[in-house]
Order: sequence, then C-alpha cells, then structure tokens
Amino acid sequence: MPYQVTVIRNDFRYEAIVPRSELAYTIIKALRDQGATLDDYQSLLEQSQLNSAHILSDAAFQQLADAHPEMTLIYEAMTLKNHQRLYFHTNWTVSNTNWQVLNSELKKYQIDVSTLTTPNQRYFVKRKIAVDS
Repeated sequence: MPYQVTVIRNDFRYEAIVPRSELAYTIIKALRDQGATLDDYQSLLEQSQLNSAHILSDAAFQQLADAHPEMTLIYEAMTLKNHQRLYFHTNWTVSNTNWQVLNSELKKYQIDVSTLTTPNQRYFVKRKIAVDS
C-alpha cells in the first residue's frame, strides 16, 4: 500500500504519495529540506527506538564498508544543508509501536506520514499547495 507524506514548509503544504520502497528516502529528504542535522536524524532514531544502523555518519559508513563491503549496496548517501554527509538504509522495517512513535517525532518537523488504504492509488503523485494564513 502507498504512503502519503505531507510536509509544511515556507507557507506551503507539500504532499507526496510514494510506495514503501521510497518511504525512507522521502522522509529523509523532507527532514533535510527542513534543515535537520546528522544529530537530529540520530536523535529521531533514538527517540523512535529504531535501529541506529538506519542512518550512519560518513565515518560509521566507512567502517561498515571496510568490514562488510556487501552492505554498501543497501545504503544511499545524502548531503545535508550544513554539508554533513549521511548514509541511510534504503529499506526501513518499523514495528507498529515504533511507527507511531516515529510519526509523532516527525510531527515536530511538520512532517506527517499516513498509510493510504486505496490499493490502486498511483505512486509518485506530488503536490504543492499554498497554506492559507
């Protein structure tokens, strides 16, 4: 089933409908656009009781790559607004309990994620809507 990610930023509401395979990337990109730092990402993982290996610093990723080169296939890199580089696991597995906590943590960044129950909903629908003052 698809997910809807809604972000409030600069007097606009951005909405994206994405498949599960793109959910982690969409959340991480939304946080980056909100100005999150590597510490913010790691705090979000900790508060949501998620695996700390979901997001790695450049140094931690290099250690992982040296020890297990095959693991580099399931990580993607992103540069943050403050020029920090992070690596994220492309397929997050989140239990229902942790999902609720993660979603409440994301709300602090004006990001809301919901599951759409329409199985035939088209993916990659993106909208930018002005927020009325």
